Amino acid sequence: MTTTANPLNARGSRLLDFIGYLRKQGYVIGVGETADILKTASEPAHPDPGLIKASVRALSCRNHEDWQQFDRHFAAFWRPEDVLDPQQELLARIDPRLHRKSASGISGSSSKDSEHGQHDLPVDGAGAGRNRSVGKADFRFLGDKAAMREAELIAEQLGQQLRKQLSRKRVLSSRGGRLDIRRTLRGSLATGGFPARVCFSKRKPIPLQLVILHDVSHSMTWNNPLLFRFVRGLIQTFPDSSAFAFHTRLFPVTRMFREASLARMQTRLEAGNNLWMGGTCIATSVATFNRKFSRKELNSKAIVLVISDGFDTDNRESLEFELQVLRSNARSVIWLNPMLGRAGVSLNATDLKRSLPMVDRFMPANSVESLRATIREIGNIAI
Repeated sequence: MTTTANPLNARGSRLLDFIGYLRKQGYVIGVGETADILKTASEPAHPDPGLIKASVRALSCRNHEDWQQFDRHFAAFWRPEDVLDPQQELLARIDPRLHRKSASGISGSSSKDSEHGQHDLPVDGAGAGRNRSVGKADFRFLGDKAAMREAELIAEQLGQQLRKQLSRKRVLSSRGGRLDIRRTLRGSLATGGFPARVCFSKRKPIPLQLVILHDVSHSMTWNNPLLFRFVRGLIQTFPDSSAFAFHTRLFPVTRMFREASLARMQTRLEAGNNLWMGGTCIATSVATFNRKFSRKELNSKAIVLVISDGFDTDNRESLEFELQVLRSNARSVIWLNPMLGRAGVSLNATDLKRSLPMVDRFMPANSVESLRATIREIGNIAI
């Protein structure tokens, strides 16, 4: 930061806006820290504007990740015109790998070209996602294989983001944990600056139990490379969670998704002709879960994710009944539908909710951004 372009010359309410912005990004800034920041930044004869920014950083950041992200958030608030567009930032990470000839996905994935020529389809007419963020693009129409692979990897990492969201709050710890420098320094004021009592803190665990019912029928072929990685990330992150796949029948896949090797997971999923069978019996599959697995897998705190495009050969009354039974044993039921929000598809969440009121929320699942929205929704329910 230079003296001529010092954004922190703005005092008072503007600085409070910046603190509010940091809080929205997940920073934990209390009343005491806010007062210290205002006092530091309002010093009339401060020798170095850069030192003001450093002081604000020191008072705002509680962990290494907060510290690493501070510069980006600082620039986004005070100098948004200088911030690299997220799309360009993502493409900058993808471009070095564009020379690769293949980037295999999972079970009918990005390594195979579509029989409908989807590998030639551009994203918003630009090709390879260059005029649109990979995260926002419909995964089925991502033309670049490296971009597809990138989207799959991000989807898998969303489970880690959810765990961070649920465990962001920290509580005092009598022993062990991480040294809480801020509380230690505040406590030392009573002893003339000598840290007579050292304070520690640890993450407050918030248990999360997910039960995932995943449609793997033929109609889901072009959506599942992304969705398999998404489910894998959740199952590996939350040990109390379980996953089931279904087409004309339902079968457990939790152990498969916990395989350390992605290739071994793919082999086990494709063994025994488990995947890509024609036909979808959603009501029958949910009924199988209700009869055989719900007593062990469900409780009043469990969140159920149904992942399906909704194409069903069972009758509607059976589906409504089985979903009602499922909902009565769980905390919430969220249905992820990759057809929602897709161009040219006359389908919306309001109509689906009206037809199946026992489902708490219908959400799209055709892009990384839509899966991020699901992560936020799960976090809101769990907290």
